[in-house]
Amino acid sequence: MKRMAVASTSGDQEDRFSLLPDVLLAFILSFVDTKLAVQTSILSKRWENVWKIIPALNLDSFGFAAFDLFIEKVLSLRDSSIKIESINIKVTDYKIMDRVFDYALSHGIHKFSVDTSQRDGGIHSIPSFRASDVLSSLSLKGMLELGKLLTFKRLVSLRLERVRLAEAEPFSCYPNLKELFLVNCMLMTGLGGLEVVGSKLLKLIVSSCFYDPIPYERIVIVTPKLVVFELKGLVPVLVEGFDLPDLDTIHIDCFYSTSVLEPNRFQQKLNLIATLKCLRKAKCAHLSPTTAEILSTSHNLMVQEKCSFKNLKLLNFIPPPYEREPVDAFVANYLRKDCPQAALETWHRCVGTKR
Repeated sequence: MKRMAVASTSGDQEDRFSLLPDVLLAFILSFVDTKLAVQTSILSKRWENVWKIIPALNLDSFGFAAFDLFIEKVLSLRDSSIKIESINIKVTDYKIMDRVFDYALSHGIHKFSVDTSQRDGGIHSIPSFRASDVLSSLSLKGMLELGKLLTFKRLVSLRLERVRLAEAEPFSCYPNLKELFLVNCMLMTGLGGLEVVGSKLLKLIVSSCFYDPIPYERIVIVTPKLVVFELKGLVPVLVEGFDLPDLDTIHIDCFYSTSVLEPNRFQQKLNLIATLKCLRKAKCAHLSPTTAEILSTSHNLMVQEKCSFKNLKLLNFIPPPYEREPVDAFVANYLRKDCPQAALETWHRCVGTKR
């Protein structure tokens, strides 16, 4: 009797789940791999067509021999009256990637993410003729090459990881871009520096630690509305920021990967201090333990280069994990020299400003 009761309870729960409206079931399935979502169609007649109305496709080619055929079937058999909001694809075949990318642009998809990092060798260039008036979020990861595309009028978020940039100034084709993430990207040989141009850009994150000696010799920031700037990894030789009146929060984390040679220590000191001078209008500064360590051995350079902040309200030295090291008094006092009222903190987490 006990076993029957348990089975009955389990069945009741399963029935209650199946009684949920199609829209809710489709929403739940939009968070899992699309292959799994399609497989729910064999559960019962109730589930036969639910996958056809999911608003997001999550496609992964790993261990999937007939991946291209699967994508073709999904796109042709789904309910075309239900708009796809986002497509996330992990793929090693560039032809499939291009086909899905073109589908996303031609069908008004709002969010598109592609990950080709599992492919071994060979850089693939993103065609420059691509354009969209609908796409709002784009993420590219892997051995891809990106130049300046045609206009993407509504793109507000762009994330590039391990992408090679084919032009020194590739971002002005996104007039409404608000967030830009550059993770371990590099410039094509012969391009001396990177220019980030964005009249509406609010947040810029540059993370580079896997190239030797440095991924960017120069970064020019032409972003008059920039609020948050994060720099992680090796510091470029030169960072130039033209009039950053709204700059609120900066997070500087100087470090390098053990997989590359240790950079020139003195050059990193010069680069770091020059970067702080460029960002001296920031109101909140969060400095990592390795950044603080470099500054603690750069007292004379700090004085020579006059790198104190001008509008500072908070100076946070992020302590090492599980440790509490004393803050270098000279560094703390000098950076706050023109803003002695600025609070001095040692928070483990960098708390950004909401905007």
